[in-house]
Parts: sequence; structure tokens; C-alpha cells
Amino acid sequence: MCSNLPVPDRLPDPIRARLRGYSTDSHNLRTESCSDVYLFTHPLKQGLILKTRDVRLRPQESDLLQETVALSWLLGKLPVPEFGCFHVEGDTQYLVMTQMEGVTGIHPAVTGDPGHLVREFARGLREVHALSTESCTLDWRMSRFIPWAQGLIKSGALDEEIPEGEDRTFLDDELSDIMEVMPGEEDLVFTHGDYCLPNVMFTDGKLSGYIDLGYAGVGDRYLDLVAARGTIRRNLGEEWIAPFFEAYGLEEPDPEKLDAYQRVHDFGFR
Repeated sequence: MCSNLPVPDRLPDPIRARLRGYSTDSHNLRTESCSDVYLFTHPLKQGLILKTRDVRLRPQESDLLQETVALSWLLGKLPVPEFGCFHVEGDTQYLVMTQMEGVTGIHPAVTGDPGHLVREFARGLREVHALSTESCTLDWRMSRFIPWAQGLIKSGALDEEIPEGEDRTFLDDELSDIMEVMPGEEDLVFTHGDYCLPNVMFTDGKLSGYIDLGYAGVGDRYLDLVAARGTIRRNLGEEWIAPFFEAYGLEEPDPEKLDAYQRVHDFGFR
């Protein structure tokens, strides 16, 4: 189970030092992940976000250390939060970063014009995918995903996904099936890793920032495309998927690749 508690009264000294002078209402802004999220405000300075994560909960979720690395690498390349402090104490990770201005892509201020929204959403993904990957050490190629997924199965992290009456062989077989349908060559770009509408920020109707980058790294562009398709279907409706792909510049996405990477997404990032 994931926690949903107010911000702890006692924070590690390095985190307390970084948040000195800031205040919070202790409201947990966590959405679907196990990372707890709190906003800290200051009368004269930019707001700060504190994320905390118990590493014992849902080990298949993105690691805050990986998000820290991604934020550091992306600084000056994309509009992302500025890394403030990372600390580990016991089983808990702590990450402090700056608050991004604007509203997320599921805010009524932007969902009221879905046509404009999907065009901006597509433009944002083109911006992400246009980054040079030359110096990026963050890796989500299939050569990394497969052993990572095998490790999750072996550790029991995915046991709750096993149907009643089955054992871990069910997951091994599912992963083997995925490996068999994967394309022989990857179209490698820098990927956001969880490119959905709640993870992009809008200011004055324009996509202005990217958040939740714990799965970011070098991978096939279809990793982001299937995530984008899913979030558009959930939040806007099926009819806006084709306009998104057209605005991205891919009027006829490869249906076999969509199916293959949807299975990757559902297996490893569910």
C-alpha cells in the first residue's frame, strides 16, 4: 500500500535546511504513484516541491534518484523543475525541486479547447524527442528494460498482477511474448518516459514545462507515443488521438509498434 500522510513533522537536516523559511499546508498532492508530494511556499521566493518515496513500496515505480539525474541533465535543455536537494535516510528518499508555473494538461483552463491542447501536446513531445542523446546516461532501451522487468518478476514486485491460480511463470511467459513481438531495431530518441497530460504544464495556453521525469531516458519514441495516446483517450476522447499523431508528424503510426510498446508500457509501468 502507498502512504497518504501529511508531510512528516521531522525531516532530515539537509531537507529542513533547504526548506528553511518556507511553509506548507501539509496537503499531500500525490496522484497515482507512491511518491508523496508537498508544496512549500515563500512570500518572496519561487515555490518548492518536496517529493518523498518509501523505496520498499512498489519497487517498479520510478526512483527519485533517477529523477534527480534526469533533472540535472535536462537543466538548460528543456523547461523542467530545478533540482534543489536529494537525500536518503533509511528507506525514504527525499527530493526538493522548484515549483513549475502554470497548470497541468488536465486543468479545465486548457481542456476546454482540445484541438489546441493536442497540438501543443504534440509540439511538446517533438521538443523532447529532438534533444541530442549523445551525453545522456539514462537508459530505457529494450536491452535495459528486459533485465529490469525480469528482476521485478524475480523479486515478487509484480506478484499482485498474477491472476488467481497462476504463479510467476505467468509473468515470465508474458514478458517472453513481448520480447517476441518487439521490432528488431529501435528508433532511439530522448523520451520523457511518462508523457501524459498531468505531466506537462501550460502557461497562457502554451505548453511551458515538463514534470515527473523519473522514467526519462534514451528509448524508442513509441514509449512516449503509447503513453500520449492513452492519456488523450482517458482525458479528451478517442477522437483526438488521430489529430495528435498528425500534429506530431506521424499521420500513420505503425500499428504493430503501437501494440508492442503498449504491451511494454502495460507490463513495466502499470
